[in-house]
Amino acid sequence: DPLGSLNIWQPAGRGLCASAADRPVLFGVDSFSGCILEVDINEDCSFLRGNVTEKLNALIQATHIGKRDNSSYTDLSDWVEIIRNMSVDTGLKGFCPDIPANLNIHIIFAKVGAVQGIPLQEILAVQISYSTVLWQFQCGLGCRNTLSFLPITASVQFIEVPAQPPPPVTRYQKIYAEFDCNQNEVCWPQLLYPLTRFYTGKMINDVGCHKTWKALFL
Repeated sequence: DPLGSLNIWQPAGRGLCASAADRPVLFGVDSFSGCILEVDINEDCSFLRGNVTEKLNALIQATHIGKRDNSSYTDLSDWVEIIRNMSVDTGLKGFCPDIPANLNIHIIFAKVGAVQGIPLQEILAVQISYSTVLWQFQCGLGCRNTLSFLPITASVQFIEVPAQPPPPVTRYQKIYAEFDCNQNEVCWPQLLYPLTRFYTGKMINDVGCHKTWKALFL
């Protein structure tokens, strides 16, 4: 895919991020996955924050997502841009606030019609946000261990919203629809034609029509 991909983790073995594989996000399937990142007690908070962000962003290599399964690569109107929200802060040794450890992917979609009874669904927007955590080094027995673990997660949620209602019908459209012979069983312009000066007295051979005219004039 020239526009990148949208994935979540598929941990293996000990569940470490270093050995975790990726799997694609499937439309309509809410997902939750995660992996464990090893962190040293002397880890610089800015470096840790950047490392976590890099691993989370590696799951989202796309900048846009197709609205439909048949979106054209050459038509920009077939794609929606991924919106990202991010915040950062500083910290102390062994203590780092605002680590973006949770990646939240919200995909908003709606039903926009149907083809042969099969609903058509369209992605309206995609929002990426990061839930931050406060990381603090957890000292083991005797504090001999200089490594700690930071779980990081990614979640995908599909949110269906009501389709946009059609624009309200104007008074002119209502009046026109009443006299439109293609939309109504009763065609008023043709039904009242014998009462106009344009009627020449030509008879219609249809038996049902004879009964209609007779009932009208009676």
